[in-house]
Amino acid sequence: MSRNASVTILVAILIVGGYFLLTGEKAIAPSDGVSNTMPVLGSDVPEAVVEEATGTVITYSASGYSPTPVTIKVGDTVTFKNESAIDMWPASAMHPTHTVYPGSDIKKCGTAGEKGLFDACRGIKPLDSWSFIFTERGSWNYHDHLTSKYFGKIIVE
Repeated sequence: MSRNASVTILVAILIVGGYFLLTGEKAIAPSDGVSNTMPVLGSDVPEAVVEEATGTVITYSASGYSPTPVTIKVGDTVTFKNESAIDMWPASAMHPTHTVYPGSDIKKCGTAGEKGLFDACRGIKPLDSWSFIFTERGSWNYHDHLTSKYFGKIIVE
C-alpha cells in the first residue's frame, strides 16, 4: 500500500472517530432497540415534561429550575433533582412562608404535618432529589428557599 493511501485511511479514521467522540453518539446502535440517549442540560430540548420511571423530573442547576413550566395530572409525582454544586430547597410560593399550595406552610416543617407539604423542609444536597405528589388542581408557583431568585411553575390538570 502506498504512503498516500495509508495517510488517507488514517485521516478518515481520525475524522470518523472524532465525530463520534465529540457528538457522544455510538458507532453501533444498541441491539435491543432501546435508545441510551438522555437530554443534556443546556441543550435545545423543547420546553416540555421530562418523564422518568418516577414521573416528571425537574432539574436544578446553576441557572435555576428546568423545565418550567411543566404540566402534569392530579396524582402525578414531580421529582426535583439537584444537579448543581450547592444545596437546593424546593418549596411552594411565596417566599418565605410557602403557603400558596393548599396545606403548605413552612411552620409545619419538622412536625407530623410535614409529609403532605409542597416543601422539602430542608436543603437537598447536590446529586440528591426530593419528590412530591400533586393532589390539587391549579397553577402552582414554587421557588428555591435557599436562593429565592430561582423559581418555576407546575400546572396540575
